[in-house]
Amino acid sequence: MPKGTYIAASAMYVESQALDISARNLAHAQTTGYQRETFLRTGFAEELAKRGRIENIAGDGGSGSLAAGSYFAHGGGMRETTGAPLDLAIEGDGWFRVQNDQGKTLLTRAGHFVTDDQGRIATPEGWLVQGQGGAITIPRDAERISIDQSGRISAFISNNGVRRDTVIDQVRVVQVPQPRELRSINGQYFDPAGQAQNDATGRIQQGYLEKSNVEPIQELAEMIAIQRRYDAAQKSLKEMNQAGSGFSELLRGNG
Repeated sequence: MPKGTYIAASAMYVESQALDISARNLAHAQTTGYQRETFLRTGFAEELAKRGRIENIAGDGGSGSLAAGSYFAHGGGMRETTGAPLDLAIEGDGWFRVQNDQGKTLLTRAGHFVTDDQGRIATPEGWLVQGQGGAITIPRDAERISIDQSGRISAFISNNGVRRDTVIDQVRVVQVPQPRELRSINGQYFDPAGQAQNDATGRIQQGYLEKSNVEPIQELAEMIAIQRRYDAAQKSLKEMNQAGSGFSELLRGNG
């Protein structure tokens, strides 16, 4: 197969993968705590050199594009005010810890929390938010709760006309040494992949939610650029096929 065909076909394949990721980012631009995914490209020549196959680079094997995976650009998004007592945003570095139905710990910056039927703070999926001692239970007789910047939760309870402020737990906010090694569950929740989790320096803001860190206009511009690269490769492939067809007709004496 001609080298040009390899180049055009591989470019179309790679750009179609990039377009899928960019479209997914744009679809989640309003998803609380969603982290933008970034697509990576490389060339066959670079990949062959990495594998020590330098002798192949001069031939057809050194041409074309190659998908090199993707990574999530972890960072904070814009914060919006909700006023809800269990809506929490992290200012700075850090992740909330939640425990899913299988008992696995996941990390997230999506801080829209509720209480389950047992009074425990949970995600909308029913996954339990972790405090310093595990799941956090809000007393049923609590009139209201307050969460300070360190994550300390205070419940205001009245007893025989006496109102008292009781600290019940502290929301755990952690960091990991290699954020890019986190394994995405769905762009909102991440598996720490065995990394150590230490207390983070980020501060909690009660009554706020962190939006996705996807910039819609920037992402739309990226989608347009990807589509243009795909169209250019497709046009090139079509022209090469047409040229090859004409040459075949000439060899058969039909030109």
